[in-house]
Amino acid sequence: MKKALIIGGSRFVGPLVMAELLKKNWDITVFNRGQASSSYPPPVRHIVGDRNRGFACLDHYDIVIDMCAYTGAQTERALQELSFDLFIHLGTAAAYQKSETFPLTEYSPLGPWPLWGAYNTGKVQCENALKKSGKPYASLRPVYILGKKNYIPRESFIYSLLKQGRPITIPGNGEACVQFVSADAVAATLALLAETKQEGVFNCAGDDYITLKGLVQEMAIIAGTEPFIRFNADADGDRFRQEEFPFANENFTCSNEKVKSVGASFMPLRTFLRHDYETYYKNNT
Repeated sequence: MKKALIIGGSRFVGPLVMAELLKKNWDITVFNRGQASSSYPPPVRHIVGDRNRGFACLDHYDIVIDMCAYTGAQTERALQELSFDLFIHLGTAAAYQKSETFPLTEYSPLGPWPLWGAYNTGKVQCENALKKSGKPYASLRPVYILGKKNYIPRESFIYSLLKQGRPITIPGNGEACVQFVSADAVAATLALLAETKQEGVFNCAGDDYITLKGLVQEMAIIAGTEPFIRFNADADGDRFRQEEFPFANENFTCSNEKVKSVGASFMPLRTFLRHDYETYYKNNT
């Protein structure tokens, strides 16, 4: 039986990855601090530990999936202390250097993007550690992730305002072109990379581009409401205020051709937004 170690993975995308791997009969061990969840399906083995203090996982794993590395030091330690055939890093498209050329591809340079601050810096360090390690790895770089039980107030924030009839303040002019991917698709793609032991770096993004204004309008249609939209020019670009709106008015799109070439597929944005609303957000906002 194929053996997988998942580092982190206690919420949002993590449980979905476990479900995908269990369907394919993987033997799964989860390593985390046990703070968000300590209850897993019976086949899943749970080891409680703090990655910053070292790993108590002495087995050899076919795959390690690291869901929660935010600094180069964290990635380096995992690479050094764990035994595996392939290391899969859940990265981010926010590791790319700020650009005026879109869509971003896997060949676009990594580097500073002021909008993302320390998150960008740390994730770039993780990618550099992987590259320098000389060990077999894959890095998946999602754009904005949406999905049921999203612990980041994205869909819940917008749907809540829409259903209350309150104004939604979009940064800048709301015309930035952005891209989303469903948590289900991220999980399925991680499982695909594990199953095929596919090395390399891969963007993970849906096929659709949409503006911030267009997103709010689409979500209003799904929720059966009329949006009350206003704009804040002072919150344009990296000056955006997350407490005012969950996405910045900066273009953020990536090519998904490479990951689709190895078998990944993506549901249309409208389809998965409606599905997540009907099955979760309709009764949870």
